Amino acid sequence: MSSQSFRRAGFTLVELLVVIAIIGVMVGLLLPAVQSAREAARRMSCGNNLKQLGLAMHNYHDTFKVFPAGLTGTNSGALSNGGRLSPFVALLPFIEQQPLMDQITANNQRSDVPWAGQPWWNITLEALVCPSDSGVQRGRDRGKNSYVCNHGDRATELENWEFERGRGVFLGNRSLNMAHIKDGTSNTIVFCEIVNSPGYGGDVLEVPGQVIRSIGGIVLSPSACLATLNAQDRRRFITGSTADRRRGDRWADGRPAFTGFQTILPPNSPSCVESTNSEDPNNAIYSVYSSHPGGVQACMADSSVKFISDSIDTGNLALPTPGRVTTQSPYGIWGAIGTRGAGETVQLP
Repeated sequence: MSSQSFRRAGFTLVELLVVIAIIGVMVGLLLPAVQSAREAARRMSCGNNLKQLGLAMHNYHDTFKVFPAGLTGTNSGALSNGGRLSPFVALLPFIEQQPLMDQITANNQRSDVPWAGQPWWNITLEALVCPSDSGVQRGRDRGKNSYVCNHGDRATELENWEFERGRGVFLGNRSLNMAHIKDGTSNTIVFCEIVNSPGYGGDVLEVPGQVIRSIGGIVLSPSACLATLNAQDRRRFITGSTADRRRGDRWADGRPAFTGFQTILPPNSPSCVESTNSEDPNNAIYSVYSSHPGGVQACMADSSVKFISDSIDTGNLALPTPGRVTTQSPYGIWGAIGTRGAGETVQLP
């Protein structure tokens, strides 16, 4: 009998290594596609959250004939919350959170300040969190949020209730209605995204949308804030000290540092204050930021959701922030969609 009759069928070592190499290459090619598909799904879910917030705004308007004010609540009494409740508190019944609203308004009280003292302020609501936001710590801290409210294109008087000066949709403690959005609901932004901080009081991450920097001159030239980013690595800061609060730490707090933004610097830009106190500064720029590649998602006043590119036209950032509501924005298309009645004719694609 020939010795060849006893040879066993199988792979040689070389053949096995070739097969392993081919499988490795295929996995390497497929992995980015899988990750891209997952991000696409997260982005779609995030856009749906914004859509629901837009619809909640319309349902609120149908019920009360106005939109929520930028700051609401009580200013007196044992359970005063300083009139600092955010529009998200008012929208709770319209995003399927009526039981939570009932807790807050028990005994006709808006109970305690929106960052301490009561357990409901510490709840992180899924409706206010973008799935791509990796900084979320559910059930901890002071209630995380990934979405913020439009305060227009001014770097001053962000909590001012005067109709003549507030340029966005949310003014201090004054409510607006549909008729006040004279630039058109499809051309006026209502909500946008931020990446919330990883943990209140934790280590500071050098991410422009999470960290608030303290630097002067931003009212006369917002480009001073933009210049705090390193030219080689736009994710890193090069100047300015870190202020004491960070973005997205309190969904119930109406102060712009936590739940507001302006259409001044383009998406994925720094946030800056002319103060060491970023919670209640005199002058500030709060930018939007996301984990989606290339830009952020935004909800317009007609409840449509649009993607805003990092490269959107921002006009001349060396010009000072504008005054009264009828002055057209100097900050290009981005600034124009932040104003509700300045007469700009721009439209997003």
